[in-house]
Parts: sequence; C-alpha cells; structure tokens
Amino acid sequence: MAKYSDARNVQLVIALLKKYGIRNVIASPGTTNVPFVYSVQNDSFFRVRSAFDERSAAYMACGLAGESGEPVVLSCTGATASRDYMPGLTEAFYRKLPVLALTSMHFTEDIGNLSTQILDRSVIPNDIVRYHTSLEMIENERMAKDEELRINIALSELTRDGGGPVAVQLITDGNYTFGTSSLPEVQKINRFLPEGVDEWPKLSSKSKIAVLLGAHRTFSAAESEALEHFVETHNAVVFSDVSSGYRGKFSFGSALSCIQLQDNPARSAFNPDLVIHLGEMTGDYNTMGFLTGTHCPVWRVSPDGEFRQHFAKLENVFQCTIDFFLSHYIGDESVESEYRSLWCKYDAQLRKNMPEFPFSNIWIAQQLSPMIPDESVVHPAILSSLSSWDYFPMSKNIHSSANVGGFGIDGCMSTLIGASFATNKLCFCITGDLAFFYDMNSLGCREIGPNVRILLINNNLGMTFKLSNHVGSQIGRPADSFIAAAGHNISANGIDKKHSSARAWAESLGFEYLCASSKDEFNAIKERFVSQDAKRPILFECFTREEDERNARDFIDSIDDRVDSKTRIKKIAKTILPKTVIDSLKAIRH
Repeated sequence: MAKYSDARNVQLVIALLKKYGIRNVIASPGTTNVPFVYSVQNDSFFRVRSAFDERSAAYMACGLAGESGEPVVLSCTGATASRDYMPGLTEAFYRKLPVLALTSMHFTEDIGNLSTQILDRSVIPNDIVRYHTSLEMIENERMAKDEELRINIALSELTRDGGGPVAVQLITDGNYTFGTSSLPEVQKINRFLPEGVDEWPKLSSKSKIAVLLGAHRTFSAAESEALEHFVETHNAVVFSDVSSGYRGKFSFGSALSCIQLQDNPARSAFNPDLVIHLGEMTGDYNTMGFLTGTHCPVWRVSPDGEFRQHFAKLENVFQCTIDFFLSHYIGDESVESEYRSLWCKYDAQLRKNMPEFPFSNIWIAQQLSPMIPDESVVHPAILSSLSSWDYFPMSKNIHSSANVGGFGIDGCMSTLIGASFATNKLCFCITGDLAFFYDMNSLGCREIGPNVRILLINNNLGMTFKLSNHVGSQIGRPADSFIAAAGHNISANGIDKKHSSARAWAESLGFEYLCASSKDEFNAIKERFVSQDAKRPILFECFTREEDERNARDFIDSIDDRVDSKTRIKKIAKTILPKTVIDSLKAIRH
C-alpha cells in the first residue's frame, strides 16, 4: 500500500498529476521536498529519476520532454536550488517544452526575516515560465478548492497553446509524516477547443440545465439565435440579469425565485444537473447563492479559455465563442422542458403573492420598470439599485448593463453618460446617494444630451450596509457614522427637496430637476421622467427612509416564507411541479 504525505497540498498535486497522466519526475536531494519525493517514489505510477545538480536536472527535463513529448516534473528543496533551474527553464520557455518546476520551501512568512534557506520566489523573469503559483499548507475546504483550481491551471498550461514550462512553489510545515494510504478525490478540469469538437463531451437533452449568463455585451443575432435553438432542444432554463446582454424570449430573471429557494425544502426539485456558464461576473447574488449550493458540475464557455471557478465544481472549459458552442449542442428536435416550466410557474406564483412595498428602491423599480420605453438603455448602480431592479422584468427591447467588472460604486453615472454619447435613445441611470455623490462630477460634462435620465434614490446612507442580512444592521445605529457613511451631502436643514445639494448641483448644470418623497408624489411625476420630449437631461431624486428600504427588502426576500413548509410543499407540488418530482417532495414532507 502506497504511503503518501499527510500534507494535503502535496496530496492534491500528486492526485492531479495522476489525473493528467504526468509520470516523469526528476528529483534532486533536499529536505523540504521530502513530502513530495517520498510520496511519488512509493507510487508505481510515477517514473522517478535522480539528479543531484539542479542545473543539470532542468536540462535533463528539457531533453526528456523533447524526446518523449511528455511533461516532466522537477522537484527540489529551498535555498538556491530553485535558482539553478533558471537556465534550463529558459531553454524550455523558448522551445515550448512542458517542464513543471515544483520547488519546495518552508513558510512564506519567513521571507525577508533572516531565516535560513528561504528565498523570495514571488517575482520571476518573464521568459522563465508561462505560469507560476504558490501552494500553502491547507487550512480549510475553501483553500483546498482554490489550490486544486490553481494546480489544474498549472498542469493545463504545460500543453496549452503550444505549451511551455510552469513553476509551482510547494510549501511544507516541517512535519514529515506519511500515514495517508489513498489520495483525495480531485476534479481534472478539461479544456476543449473548436478543432477538437469531435471529442467534446455528450450532452443529454433530458438533463436539467441552467444556463447562467454573466455580464456580457448585447447578444448578437447569431448568439441569440443559437441560444434559443439550444434551449428549444434541451430541458433548459436561462438565468439572466440586468447585465447579461440577452433579452430574448427565454430570458428568465431568476433573482426572485432563487432567494426564496435558498432554505426551501422544495429546492431539490429546482437543482440543475448541469450549469453552463456564459459571460463574466454577475451582480445577482441570489442566483449565484442558489447555484453554489447545488454542487452540480459547471461547464464554462469563453473565448479566453481560462479556468474561472466560482462554484467550486468547474468540470469543462470550452475555448470558443458562445454561438459556436451552442450551435454544436443544438438537438435535432424541440422538447417540452419541464424544468423551464417549473421555474416559470414558480416565478409567476411568487409575483402573484407580492406584498405592498413601502416607498423604497424596490417599490420604485416595481413601478418604473414596465414604464421604461422600448429601446432605452438602463444602467443600475451596483448592489442596492442593481439588486432591486433585478427583481422586476423590463421590456425585451431594453438594453441594460451594470458596472459589475470592477464592482465599485465610483463610475455608474459616468458609464451611463458615456453610453448616451453613442445613441439618441433614452439612457437611464438608477443610483443611490453615495454612488451619485461619488460620481457627481460627471454631470458637469458639457456633451450631456437631453436623452439622459438619472434616478437618485436618496436615503442618506449606504443602504447595502443596513439591510437585515448585513453585519451593519446587527450593529445598529453605530454603523451609520462610518460603515454606512450616513449624513453626507446634506444641509443644516437635513434632507428635503428644498435644500437638496443634488438639486442645486444638477440645476446649476442645466438639468431639469424632479423629486418625490412619497408614493403619491412619485406617481404624479413619473410620466415626466420617462417622457421622450424633454429638452434637457433630467435628475429625479426620490427621498426614502432606511426602515422602509430594509422592510421592502425583507418583504421581497421572504415572499414564500409566509406559507409554512408543509403547506408550501403541498401547494407547489399541486400547482407547478411535474409529476416526476412530487413523490420526492412527499418524502421530504414526511
């Protein structure tokens, strides 16, 4: 029985080397690399050779990799041993030879503290390796999944785009024990290219598929057509949000349903068998939270081919365009999707049970979203505004986006104003007071046209930090001063429409100013805000209260909680679930 190191980072490296079929190891003598070297010498899968001179070892690896066409692993200890790999790695870099320099060392916190045999390897020459990383001692499951991902990246880079050398620093704590008889289960991440399309994995039309759309520019006609044909021939649902770029007939705003299902006994029926991840980041925390809890495999599709793992279950990466991927998997005939129907009916049920919200960002989104004219451009600021507008569907002809790339509050209005330069269509920005004042200089741009509409939700603080699920809410009023940054940009008279600093700034720059502090006031002037005949840009400031904002969020996040769990399971089973899942729900109930 093979005896492996008890160090989990070492185990992950060895397990993934075996998954990738990498057998050749050239080991140099040392202490910190004992956990790796002794483990592989005890495993007959590996072909281990010895070279006591690291400079020679690296060149030997070049020769072996060049002749065999297989990757070669180098293993050395700390001190200057790793420096002696540099000439050979330079050779490997320019010849695109798959050589993995696995350099071991004690704790990285010893760097710079006069500890013996400790060198700083955090910065290396540009023409030594294609990729480098450091694997610390693993303390929790989150670290384990992160290091498993980075080992996958390292091993895949050995052969990607012609291949080349890679450096991995393997940290050891000095406890050399070998009581582990089997390696952990690991996931090899596969990368598929268009030219290898015949080897792509099969996809069953019966599998429950969630297509997750992250941030993406507006879908082209070819992309939309491919997505819709794919959905028509699979048991699939398309999760989209404000930033997704797809507004077609299968776009499904999942934020409302997913927040209700987080701790719902009925959620097992909604769990997908597979997530197909298109686009980049998303600000839809509700959908991301739901999918993270499903633990199903994820296929990522992106032209960059990079391993991006948000859900810890990345299985395959397809380095190609969205329409190429989807067109490859389009089925021969349309199918009735029970899975998509399940989500749509559940969403309809939730909307039917919507409560009356207080005057808040959520209420305003509910009222205004169906009023936005077709072909308009809509940019909500991140967090409170983005999440509020994600709950309510807009017209399929709306072009929407959000700054979820850097995910900061510092440029939402500037981005919208920039977009307005490219079109004569109405351009709406929905923002809170902190984001507005952060970016207020943008309103002084002399090129702003009458197609710009700014909706300012002013509750006199960063509302995100005072919602019930945020630690700021638990802290209470003391959180106002610094965590939520309350009380900025108001006059001695406090917040009111007569003394609004936003009003003074906007009007001085030629904006038309509208304001409301109640539902009645809002309803009286909302038509003006969305009208297309304005001669000037418009700022619409809505004064809301912290408690109303918090209550509105609590209301919408718990629509389904108002029914006890047994009644909810029975109701859902009768009204929206396909017969194939009713039995499993009955089992949960009993």
